[in-house]
Amino acid sequence: MRLLRGLAVLVTVAGLAAGCGSTTPPGASPSPRSQATKSASTALPTRTPAPSSPAPPSPVATWPITTRTAGASHAGYLTAVSVGQHATYDRVVFSFSQGVPGYSIGYVNEVLSDARGDLVALPGQAFLRIVFHPSSGYQTYSGPGTITPIFPALLQIRAAGDFESYLSFGAGLSQRAGFRVFTLTRPYRVVIDVAHVSLPQFPGITDITSWPQFWQMQTAFNEGHQPWRGNPLMVVQAWAAGHMTDATVARTGPDTFKATEPSTGKHVTITVTRPVIVGAAQLWVITKIS
Repeated sequence: MRLLRGLAVLVTVAGLAAGCGSTTPPGASPSPRSQATKSASTALPTRTPAPSSPAPPSPVATWPITTRTAGASHAGYLTAVSVGQHATYDRVVFSFSQGVPGYSIGYVNEVLSDARGDLVALPGQAFLRIVFHPSSGYQTYSGPGTITPIFPALLQIRAAGDFESYLSFGAGLSQRAGFRVFTLTRPYRVVIDVAHVSLPQFPGITDITSWPQFWQMQTAFNEGHQPWRGNPLMVVQAWAAGHMTDATVARTGPDTFKATEPSTGKHVTITVTRPVIVGAAQLWVITKIS
């Protein structure tokens, strides 16, 4: 099994576009393949210069959410992965040497590694599985295996496998949205644009109070940090410890708790919820204190 290398990183790259070149129409679909792989580790990436955009974007509302596929008669070898935020969409660009590989890009309930089938934990509440074939980055790609920009739509790109000419990635998105895929030459690239969508107001009122904060915490949780955020009782206990003396906490309902301060008899009712109920990081936040 061949895995991409690197350490998890946070990058914020503004105004990146795909560059000039010719667009290649999709061909036949590559052979279907089950998801699989060992999750790749990650490394600190260098900042990639921003090339110019090939053309004005299509109207975002017209982009479909259906799986996109294309075939190729020759292999493409991964050389770079870059991301960028635009006014109405976020972009990820996969660059290749020797040619543009075939691809299959579509929404899945979860991204699994190739070939072991382990879960590739991603932040967000929608996930794209991106597979290139025939392709590899084993000897040509030395960049990060995980890129975490926390853009409005694109939250994280993570390597999901490099096995038997199938090169796989997972993308964590803030919400399922329309996307487009196109290819460019000079150099060879596959470009994925994901439309921005409006999210409801974030329900958290303390500690985590916005969607960007929540996505950051999901990313940390997936890396093994603060596992207590996945337990509603412990989330309430953490709040009580910071606001009351020697507080006791008891559950009073499916999403409510009562925190009591023995020395004063003061008590408060705390309501919690999970803003996201898919993926590995289904964290709890406090929505009401009364």
